[in-house]
Amino acid sequence: MTGRGGVLVVDDDELVLSTLASLLESRGHRFTCVQDIASATKALAAESYDAVLLDMYLPDGEGLAVLDRALEIEPAPAVIMMTARAEVRFAVDAIRRGAADFLEKPLDLDDLATRLDRALENAALRRKLAVLEAKDRQESSAVVRSSALNEVFAIASRLAATPSSSALILGESGVGKEVLAAHIHELSDRKHAPFVRVNLAAIPESMIEAELFGSVRGAFTDSKKDRAGHFASAEGGTILLDEIAEFKVELQPKLLRALEERRFYPVGSDRERRMNVRVLAATNRDPQDAIAKGQLRADLYYRLATVVLRVPPLRERHDDIVPLAEHFCARFRAEFRRPRAKLTDAAREAILAYSWPGNVRELRNVIERATMLAASDAIGPDDLGLPIDPATARAALEGAPEEAMTLEDVERRHIARVIELAKGSRTRAATMLGISRSTLWEKGKKFGLL
Repeated sequence: MTGRGGVLVVDDDELVLSTLASLLESRGHRFTCVQDIASATKALAAESYDAVLLDMYLPDGEGLAVLDRALEIEPAPAVIMMTARAEVRFAVDAIRRGAADFLEKPLDLDDLATRLDRALENAALRRKLAVLEAKDRQESSAVVRSSALNEVFAIASRLAATPSSSALILGESGVGKEVLAAHIHELSDRKHAPFVRVNLAAIPESMIEAELFGSVRGAFTDSKKDRAGHFASAEGGTILLDEIAEFKVELQPKLLRALEERRFYPVGSDRERRMNVRVLAATNRDPQDAIAKGQLRADLYYRLATVVLRVPPLRERHDDIVPLAEHFCARFRAEFRRPRAKLTDAAREAILAYSWPGNVRELRNVIERATMLAASDAIGPDDLGLPIDPATARAALEGAPEEAMTLEDVERRHIARVIELAKGSRTRAATMLGISRSTLWEKGKKFGLL
């Protein structure tokens, strides 16, 4: 197995270096051997490594200095610490700082090879994930045309310029809350540190505290080593706590304290850990409703909501819909090697008329499927597979010359048509449009339809 960046070996023992060089060479790894902190630091700056085999004690200091430097790299290599002094406190400190593993000398080469393979595999997965996430962030945030979204991104940019201010990002599922959070991170001075996303709704309740704040060995049954936790993993960078309204109420005071005092206790530890992290939170729910139901503490809400950013649903961002569709089409043209595949005018018409209840995520999936499966290079309404008759989409445009139509005209006529089809029922019309009754009422009043 060969990692793209290879392996950096840092040890001042000539015999150890020779032994490890033979092992790595026999297994096909590319590697570099150095004997002190200064040389290791230069090597890390000059080349990318997937793993570091690091002695705890070096001629010019402790190997922990190299560990800290390696973990500043994004994506960071897996660091396996080695020492002849079998002292638990050194192992705990190294793991707490982010080391992937810890080995005692004399080294068991078979054991080392197994652990190294696992570390390299994990590093390769992290690297692949980092590339995909960066690509997704770039592609998903490439289109910002509507004035509503431009305003949100402008506020986000000002937030990014602050050292560590928090923000609460609101919006329906699929609107791009994570994209906005990544945008804030990339614009900030923290962009070279980790951006950690945590879906609080996806973590079992019994594990949430340890996942966030970390834990020490022995804190749980079968807990054989320290767990760093998401806050420690995001040190120096940004953490996004998604689905914050689903966070255990009992743990919200601990999160509030961590936000206010910039420190926390890992589970089972009596030693505080300081943190330097920007905390962003997101939810697709109404936070005031969650507070009223006792699911979100008001004091935590006000602490998180230093700035509140609401990402509008796609149906309220008509200027973004077609450019986003074209953007995704261009992406999937390249991915599926269909360079001539394009949306027809009728397809664009249908895309504009659809309400997009799944927002940008749904649009992306629809365009991906259509680009992949369309029988010809002309992607038409039927290829989109939208739950709306293309004729209904065209009906929204009837009654005015094309050159006289604005997007607001299209929206007004389409809403009027749906209200007519719903025989005046606001509930049914809102369901057909994929919006709430209150949104329908606001738009109806705006367009003089209700």
